[in-house]
Amino acid sequence: MSHFSLTILLSIFALNVFAQDASVTGFNDRFNLVKNEQGQVTIIKLKRATRFFTIKPFIKQLKNDLLGEQQALSNMTELELDEMMYELGINPYALGEEGNSTEAQHFRDSVRNVLNIDVEAAFTELDQKDFWEEFQRRLNEAALFIDPTVVANLDDARFFYKKAVTYKVVTWALQEAQKRFSNIPVLNIASFVIVRVHDMMLEQRHFAHNMLLHYFEKLPESKLGMTKKEIDRAVSSIYEYRIEATNFFESNNAAADWANYGMNKFFMNVRSGNMTVQEWSGPFSSMTFKDVKKLNFAFASVNHEGIRKIYHLNHSAHMLSMKPALAFDYSKPERVKRFRSLLNIGGVALGFLKLPGGIKSAVDNFIKSLYVKQVRTEGALVGYFESTGDTQMRKAIFSQRSNLYIVE
Repeated sequence: MSHFSLTILLSIFALNVFAQDASVTGFNDRFNLVKNEQGQVTIIKLKRATRFFTIKPFIKQLKNDLLGEQQALSNMTELELDEMMYELGINPYALGEEGNSTEAQHFRDSVRNVLNIDVEAAFTELDQKDFWEEFQRRLNEAALFIDPTVVANLDDARFFYKKAVTYKVVTWALQEAQKRFSNIPVLNIASFVIVRVHDMMLEQRHFAHNMLLHYFEKLPESKLGMTKKEIDRAVSSIYEYRIEATNFFESNNAAADWANYGMNKFFMNVRSGNMTVQEWSGPFSSMTFKDVKKLNFAFASVNHEGIRKIYHLNHSAHMLSMKPALAFDYSKPERVKRFRSLLNIGGVALGFLKLPGGIKSAVDNFIKSLYVKQVRTEGALVGYFESTGDTQMRKAIFSQRSNLYIVE
């Protein structure tokens, strides 16, 4: 072997060691391994997490966002609004084309209707402190059934099944809100807050789970201070959390094959991501991507028409699209963050449109398909940038999470 070749190999080895060391540091900074008397890992906890969920800051944020959006829209023409929608991958006029529907049209209408909302009056009526304090108290009591810092319980195959108790609080709050708020648009805001706060509470753990999966994929168990069996059961715990509360059959499946359940699910995602990368890199791909680089199980960096971007490997742009969801645009670093802020506003403003309940529900599902799963998965992207020591990009991904409960 030539001296030059040996130098190259040593350089590659040094870079790999550096990357692994950064990954280990990121993992240890983020997670705490709880062990039993025999030294076996039984629980994995977040070192930084929201333990007490407050409602008032979110309501205040919504009000300020609505006021800010009113100001922005007042200076925007209809054509400019349409151009913004196109940039976000939504064409509300091309009905019948790929990814477009009446749901997209109603979303645009809800955004434009922000101008017609009397924000101050609506939020004054919404300000029933006793109701929100009671909802907050009940929600936090229910959250204590599952310690918010616990992200994996290796020894209890039904540990996260107890999360159903928080759904009962949401049901109570929605029923109580109907008694408290006679003004339908205000009731719709209250319902949005109730459901969204609960979703964000659950989202904190989803976000952390995908961070964990990044580290499990990229680091050998010895570097993490765990055995292979411990990691296998931790991944099963992660996927147990994703089981719907009513899916008894799947819960039984997880418990019956606890040692393999999670990894079987995870490797299905890995294989799917690998196939997507191969497709994007192929000569017959419908995507005009170049220099495709897989970052981890969930993301790939690409050159798209001369612009560097990061796309999701396992999520489409929305429920009616086959195109991949954008995770980050290096040419427009605020693009995804701005988009998600608009989606939040659209979800609130939807309650002020006079539409049948079934249509509103369909539009709400469409809006959620644009960001909910995407945000949760981007925990893995934070893990990637932590591993590479790219603090600026780690902060950028955190800033677009659209969830004040996820702690940086």
